Amino acid sequence: MSSAVSPKKFLNDPIDAVSELISGLLIQYPNTIRKLANHNVILSSDISYDKVNILSGGGSGHEPSHAGWIGKGMLTGAILGGIFASPSVASILAAIRAVTQVNQGKGCLLVVKNYTGDRLNFGMACELANAEGRKCSMVVVADDSALERKKGVTGARGVAGTVLVHKVAGAAAMNGCDLNEVVEIAEEMADRVRSLGVALDAVTIPGAATVNDRLDAETIEIGLGIHGEAGIRQSKLKTADELAEIMVNTIMEYGRDEKKVVVPTFTKGDDLALMVNNLGGTSNFEMSILTNSVVKLLESEKMSCKVTRVFVGSFMTSFDMQGASVSIVSLSASPSKLVEYLDEKS
Repeated sequence: MSSAVSPKKFLNDPIDAVSELISGLLIQYPNTIRKLANHNVILSSDISYDKVNILSGGGSGHEPSHAGWIGKGMLTGAILGGIFASPSVASILAAIRAVTQVNQGKGCLLVVKNYTGDRLNFGMACELANAEGRKCSMVVVADDSALERKKGVTGARGVAGTVLVHKVAGAAAMNGCDLNEVVEIAEEMADRVRSLGVALDAVTIPGAATVNDRLDAETIEIGLGIHGEAGIRQSKLKTADELAEIMVNTIMEYGRDEKKVVVPTFTKGDDLALMVNNLGGTSNFEMSILTNSVVKLLESEKMSCKVTRVFVGSFMTSFDMQGASVSIVSLSASPSKLVEYLDEKS
């Protein structure tokens, strides 16, 4: 029987990990971001009340999400919770107050991943802000194709597709849209994008006494969540082409809601945007191989789609999880503004 293996990480006291993360970010980007006093909130150094400000956040451990997306045409700020833990209502409300005015200004949008703690805390902060006379709305993203829509209390989880919601919402705000218009474009992307991840190795969080051994040397998990939640099923290791087929077909068949009817996420011949997301511990070498497998399948005679936008990299990670996720959104029959804002420089 093998003994437990201790994890190796660049770490001091795990209790201080999030505050030290923030300090490191401030060192790297001294002229573009700042920390809100007394809260684990990072804000843009340039805040205007004359446009809708976009806030997001959640548990730490998914970097660069969400603080890494602060900038022109994206987020105005991010609220950081503890490791895999929702931020407090007090911190979320403090962030809202920092980017809004009472009874004036364009207000702010909260982009929230679909987890119980995030929905409750962001939702309560949103209500409290509106009671103060601050315009605030919330859009919930539930793009994970691994869970049934109505499973449990919340249903499908919010994963990497959330970054594409940041992108179009931020671009709409930069183009002068009012809060209702920004909400509409954010909801349009949230309704269209669908994602699925595959883990070759599970995540080990900072401070854990041993390496997470959920997956042995021969086992992978299809649909494993970004916090290590159970996926669709475990399996023996498969080739990149085989995994691409499972991910693409699952996403396509999971579908999206259109006028209260579930339709395929995309259909043969569609114009697609594709995001291939590194979950934290996958080499760039492997990421390129997986991207090739996914695009080759989507553009095959069988599917005949056109992958016209490809985003590859670390967008929403899970610490050191060795794995990747695929997010697909059909641009065919999408509102022209959705495509325009996706393409807008940020």
